[in-house]
Amino acid sequence: MKIHEKFFSGKTNRRLQRGILSIGSILFVLSAHAAQSSDCGTPAQITERLKAEGQRSFAMADQVKRENDLNTLYGMVFTVNGDFSVGYILQSDQPTEEQASKFCIYKRLENIRLFDARKPGVNPATLLQAEESQALKRCDELIKEGKINPGTCGSLNSTITRAEPFGERVIFQGFITEKRPDGTYKRDGTLATVTGNIGGSLNDYPDEPLKGIVSGIFFSSLPDGATIANMITVYAEYLPYGLELLNDK
Repeated sequence: MKIHEKFFSGKTNRRLQRGILSIGSILFVLSAHAAQSSDCGTPAQITERLKAEGQRSFAMADQVKRENDLNTLYGMVFTVNGDFSVGYILQSDQPTEEQASKFCIYKRLENIRLFDARKPGVNPATLLQAEESQALKRCDELIKEGKINPGTCGSLNSTITRAEPFGERVIFQGFITEKRPDGTYKRDGTLATVTGNIGGSLNDYPDEPLKGIVSGIFFSSLPDGATIANMITVYAEYLPYGLELLNDK
């Protein structure tokens, strides 16, 4: 992953310094909706656990998190098993380029669908059948219920379509699950969509440099498709196993 040092300071936390005010405001609004996980361990512990489940890492990105009025990067790793039935979103305590001391399971997903975000155009398979009006109606309901803030919700289809001209496309999708008291899992009615600007650069759009590297993790209620950005990410990329999976498709 190529890091442009003029946008960062420090060797261990790489805090974003400029061109990021818009992301900072988004993160402030979304911070209340970020999920927390107590399912954590050392990299060796989490690796051993997921390896026993047949999980392998196929992509990664850096989360941009607002802390103490600064934007800090935390590594996000995405895994899947051999038949794509189960995958995980993992969060580390360091940027992807630095050695982590802790990993947490951020989300467990089912029915993973992998897409090639390197290819231009919107893949129709990433879109929902729901009409735009259905998503916006559900957004209004969520706002009235006080669950989200105005201006943070839209339709998944519009979110995907608007981002594509800047190279931000869907890497994968999966259904979020929640753990039951008996230890089994069930889907909670939310679709996770992870996007990436594969191969993007800060130099792609000189006037708005972050457009060349920014992406996100989006949560959509089903079946209406009302969507919020759960987190903003940068420098998404496929790992060797991910490229191998894409080449086999």
